Amino acid sequence: MGKTGHRSKGARKKRSGETRLARAWALMEEDRFQQAEALLRRDPSPEARFALGYALAFQGRHEEALALYRALYRESGSHRALHQVGMVLRMAGRLKEALAVFEEEARLLPPDPLARSVNLYERGYTRLLLGEKEESLALLRESLAEAEASLDPVAQASAHRGLLEWHLRLGREGEAQRHKEAAIRLFLKAGDPKGAEEMDGLA
Repeated sequence: MGKTGHRSKGARKKRSGETRLARAWALMEEDRFQQAEALLRRDPSPEARFALGYALAFQGRHEEALALYRALYRESGSHRALHQVGMVLRMAGRLKEALAVFEEEARLLPPDPLARSVNLYERGYTRLLLGEKEESLALLRESLAEAEASLDPVAQASAHRGLLEWHLRLGREGEAQRHKEAAIRLFLKAGDPKGAEEMDGLA
């Protein structure tokens, strides 16, 4: 009886942690990053710390987010944690450092089209921000091809978004509109109306 009760209590604790994590992600979807942070501070699990990095980064607290993701990478060796280091560096405007991190991550990736698509997107988008037009276009096109191979609509939408921004910067309105329509359709297919709405602010 005691053992059963002990397992039940552990399961309840696990479900509670999962619920807290899901609630924190939902709060971040609503841009309520401080509230999400307060929830996540109560959970020391790697998953909660990973989410906490988002809450910190989107509050502009880049150094705190970088320290957290670098610690997670040291502990786990996970390319996902390293990817987040690059993302926060990009958000902070440290583009050359970000690109170096994304290129390091590329060497760690498993043979998985979704992981490759996400990495290629960041490398392409960062090079676009650095003004490297041809290199960025090749990477963003490759990101879209890997996203299509993955059958993941969010990855596909993100790749189209990157290509939309590329064509806008080059003044190619027709191609930009084509990628905008594809991105909206795929974000909606993925159940991400917020992602679809953001397209209107780009073109």
